Order: sequence, then C-alpha cells, then structure tokens
Amino acid sequence: MSNRTNHTYQAFLHQFIKDVLVVCPNCEGKAIVKTGELIYPRCDVKEVRVICLKCGYNKQLEHAAGKGKYLVSGAPIDPFFQLPVWLQGDFGDHLLWAYNMEHLQFLEQHIRADLRERNGQETYNSSLGSRLPKWMTAKKNREAVLKVIEKLKGVFN
Repeated sequence: MSNRTNHTYQAFLHQFIKDVLVVCPNCEGKAIVKTGELIYPRCDVKEVRVICLKCGYNKQLEHAAGKGKYLVSGAPIDPFFQLPVWLQGDFGDHLLWAYNMEHLQFLEQHIRADLRERNGQETYNSSLGSRLPKWMTAKKNREAVLKVIEKLKGVFN
C-alpha cells in the first residue's frame, strides 16, 4: 500500500508560527518564542516573548509589527525576534529547518508520501506543500531528507 497525503496542500506556513523553538541569544541553549493566541498576521505583542529553557533568559517583544518591527516568515529564523530556529539540519548545500515539532511532523508527512494529492484545489498554490523546494520533495532525496528529519527529532528532546 502506498503512503499518500491529501491535506498538505491545505496548510500554510503561518499555521506553524506558534511556540517557535529558537537558539537562546544568551546561552545558545534551546529557547521558545511563546506567541499566545496568535491569529496571523495580527498578534498581541504583549503576549509574545522568548524564554530560554536552559538559562531562564526571558524577553518580551517590544514593537508591534508595522511600527519598526516586521514579522519575517519563510526563513530559518523566528518571525518575531529573528533568532535562529533550533530545529535545523544540513542537507548538502541546503538547510532543512522547522519552527517547531508540529512543523517538522508536517514536513515529514509531506516528504514521506509517495502520492501527494491536491484534490483539485488549484487555489492552493500558495500552500506550504506547494512551496517546498524541489530538493526537499524529490523522490531521489526522500530517504536522505527523512534521515535529517529523524536527526532533528532527536535534537528536539
């Protein structure tokens, strides 16, 4: 039986911008950017803060998006503080990264699938599944990319 997915073309990157795992700017340990009840692209910046799980570093986001602070998504940094994400691994000349475990599981599910169904949803060209780079989704790279994902799962703990 083939492994298939029919929902990865209905997910968007902003759905994973919640509790982003990052590198602590103080000790380089694992930290988390807590976003509260984020409704993208609007968020209550009073709730957004970075907290280190190792040294206790704690900082609240000070600027609202559009007032000197912009949300940056689609890069291996968190959208709020622009800190490097914790979950990142090299794949040749490329970098595989994820905001959090939910994002990493999504990537694994999409990459593992032998059949990725769009279900006739042509409007989902802006979905995360349709925007992943070819090196990541190519059949010839599947097993090697999945090994990087497995390694990142170990880094999560």
